[in-house]
Amino acid sequence: MAHTNPGGKASSNKQQAILYGKQLPTLLTFALPIICGNLFQQLYNIVDAIVVGKYLGKLPLSGISAASPIMDLVYGLIVGACTGIGVLVSQLCGAGEWEKLKKVHATALSGGAAASVLFTAIVLLVSRPILVSEKTEAATVAEAMTYLSVVAGSLIFNYLYVYYASILRSYGNSRVPFIVLAASSILHALLDLLMIRVLRFGVAGVAVSTVSCQVLSAIALMLYTHKNCPPLSLKKAELRPSASMAGIILSYAWATAMQSTVVYAGRLLIQGMLTPLGQDTVTGYNMGMRLEVLFQAVAQGFSAGTVVCMAQNYGHRDTARVKGFYRKGFVICMIYGVILAVVCVLFPAPLIRIFSDDAAVVAAGATYIGTMAFLYLFSCSGEMIQGYFRGVGKLKITMIASLGQVCLRVILSALLIPRMGIHGICASVGAGWILLTIIEGWLVIVHIRKMHFPEADAA
Repeated sequence: MAHTNPGGKASSNKQQAILYGKQLPTLLTFALPIICGNLFQQLYNIVDAIVVGKYLGKLPLSGISAASPIMDLVYGLIVGACTGIGVLVSQLCGAGEWEKLKKVHATALSGGAAASVLFTAIVLLVSRPILVSEKTEAATVAEAMTYLSVVAGSLIFNYLYVYYASILRSYGNSRVPFIVLAASSILHALLDLLMIRVLRFGVAGVAVSTVSCQVLSAIALMLYTHKNCPPLSLKKAELRPSASMAGIILSYAWATAMQSTVVYAGRLLIQGMLTPLGQDTVTGYNMGMRLEVLFQAVAQGFSAGTVVCMAQNYGHRDTARVKGFYRKGFVICMIYGVILAVVCVLFPAPLIRIFSDDAAVVAAGATYIGTMAFLYLFSCSGEMIQGYFRGVGKLKITMIASLGQVCLRVILSALLIPRMGIHGICASVGAGWILLTIIEGWLVIVHIRKMHFPEADAA
């Protein structure tokens, strides 16, 4: 198949490596910036929690803890939609369909920006009723709403950053999104200290710090893309959305968006079930969840790197390389899972003390992390298995599987938390991950055995 790339020598070299280079070095080189970027992304929330917990105390920390599942739900929706769009972009790059890529880009950019404005209004309207319905203490609700009222206003910039980072990685450039995010994360930490320790703005200062960095990150990636990536650089006349492309984009974006939404919605429901156990338990669990999300960022980075390599080769119609990238990514991710499990077994309490010195909070968080340790192997395997279906464009499968495992998790949590406390959550989450691994793992085996491109084989 002829493959041309108008995107410049550097981009061409990266795509040539994905399509023709040695698989393991290519995968590691491409995935490493994504992994580091994911880790820096999680530092946004972790730095907030550390600075607030150390310098503002338990109540503001509880407020941010209560607000996090709501914003995670919205962020998950945005990231999920951009993940699906990124798969489409990767396949179009692999196929060399540059004109179609520009139309997809224009439609996704304008439609996503409009949707993010709508999400801002929704968050501001429903957050307080959600927190009150979970029987969150009034003082905690007040702190949470202070944080949410500022952060929700920047959702359009969050979308622009996530979207441009996603399409750049799908285009074959994982380095620049990482550099921008690393710089933004460092700035965010410095602004947190300035806002809280020097200016004493409280929780509102943490939110302003987050918003400022999201704005700068979005602008930086937009400027870089416009200057250095011709297929992704849109002139004013090209910004008009295409009705025909909108349907294609939605077919990719909605499944991954819904997948992320149901996962975070499940976490929000589970937090409400924990409320009767006390605010310290809820805060400890959420601190454990912050660490869990950080741990999963590495597995998600391996998966995301594998997805791009698979999707470009799938668009290029090279069956052997699609399978090869998946197998190598899976093995690497499982090695990481074993290392993670050992660390969580040995050091659960010291990990939670990063956020808080309160004995009750540390005990609750350490119980969660320590119990989940070896279950993270199923989390890692599930992430790679779902990455396989993203890479080949079978996004509905990942959505349905995630919906099933989240429903199981919520049902079991409702039954087990009153009897087992945090251990009930661990059993519920682990059961969901195991179910997803078994069912989707079997489907992966079936799909791999059947996958081939007749015209490519004939060539």
